[in-house]
Amino acid sequence: MRAVNLSASSLGIEPILVLTEFHMDRPIFGPHPHAGISVMTYLHPRSAGAFLNRDSLGDHSTIPPGGVHITQAGRGVHHDEVPLETGVSAHGFQIWFNHRAADRFVEPRAMHANAHEVPEVADARGRVRVLHGQYAGRAAPYRMVTAVTLLHVDLAPGATIALPAERMTFAYGLCGAALSDGQMLHPQTFMAFAVDGTQCEFIAGDDGGEFLFASAAPLDEPIVYGGPFVMTTAAQMRETQQRYAHGEMGTLDALPPRGRR
Repeated sequence: MRAVNLSASSLGIEPILVLTEFHMDRPIFGPHPHAGISVMTYLHPRSAGAFLNRDSLGDHSTIPPGGVHITQAGRGVHHDEVPLETGVSAHGFQIWFNHRAADRFVEPRAMHANAHEVPEVADARGRVRVLHGQYAGRAAPYRMVTAVTLLHVDLAPGATIALPAERMTFAYGLCGAALSDGQMLHPQTFMAFAVDGTQCEFIAGDDGGEFLFASAAPLDEPIVYGGPFVMTTAAQMRETQQRYAHGEMGTLDALPPRGRR
């Protein structure tokens, strides 16, 4: 597995807590719990491989290239994600979204969209895929408890685009380059914005520019981390750890070893 990790604690991107770009060709983590957050997995449309997502609520979904799956962990759930075919690399992103204190213990649920169900806005400038929230009148077919705009932007060479921005806004480069606020965004680089208006402008380079764009209003509440659990108070964390110890987040058996299909 190859991965690039960004975290809220080091970069100030809350309510996004973690953004990981990965290339994975075999099972890595095994079944594990989450609570207090929502976890999105997005596979790049050009990914060679697909992913399998399972959880203790009974969800069993294939995430194809270009597809999105969200596990709203809330009060707690076990889940597992593995490449659908061992030995075939799946290229994608896992993103953790913070919950308000009032939403820490919401009912767990799964949200899913195949590639053709992810809204796209395409024109001469390129293509924008709406992974969450809305853009140019197109809205994602699901809604998390935390309001976030998350877009996959792929611009033609020299194209210019203005994207709506809130107080927390960042871009993560994927391919080519894009100029914004006097800085160049290159692959696997991060650009945070001090937003003093309502939008951010990007100008693609000679080879085009592809990036993830995220914007939201920070929740501005305390955060207590406990491995796969994220809470607002130490008391919430103790309660969550006790509930996990008592088996209240369900169980999920590990998959048997699999060879390449």
